[in-house]
Amino acid sequence: MKRLTTDTPDGNFETMLNLVFGKDGWAHIRHDGGGGAVPLTQWAKAQCILHGCGEVSAETPEEIDEAICDCMMDLPDCPIGLAYCFAVQACHLRGRLKTYEDILFAEDGTERVTLDDLRNLTQPNNPLTLEEPRKKDGTPWKDWLRKRFEYKED
Repeated sequence: MKRLTTDTPDGNFETMLNLVFGKDGWAHIRHDGGGGAVPLTQWAKAQCILHGCGEVSAETPEEIDEAICDCMMDLPDCPIGLAYCFAVQACHLRGRLKTYEDILFAEDGTERVTLDDLRNLTQPNNPLTLEEPRKKDGTPWKDWLRKRFEYKED
């Protein structure tokens, strides 16, 4: 399996899946047409102004976010508000997926753990026990973890 999240998308599919990303606690759009990232709140406010909506007079990201979310309550079919909500949702889901993919994939994109490995660990007829957990090569996990992290029991 290939990871879906990347900070350096290549091609249309990777760009589409990674167009909106989290940075400093806020959603950002990867490209603003000039190659730089733009905060989603700034993009949404500019779109509202461009389309003649004078409801967003807010200045800070918090105020803009609140104004757009309030607007969605009154105008649930506003295309800018909908785009904002979809992008925020994508940003949160991408962030969670990236956390898992950072664990499951090496820096070069190769799998550290396969889906079959995960499936085998979760089979009800083949549970992983704490007494005898072992890696594929037969090495006990406890010894591997101790060596890997230089962990010493008291």
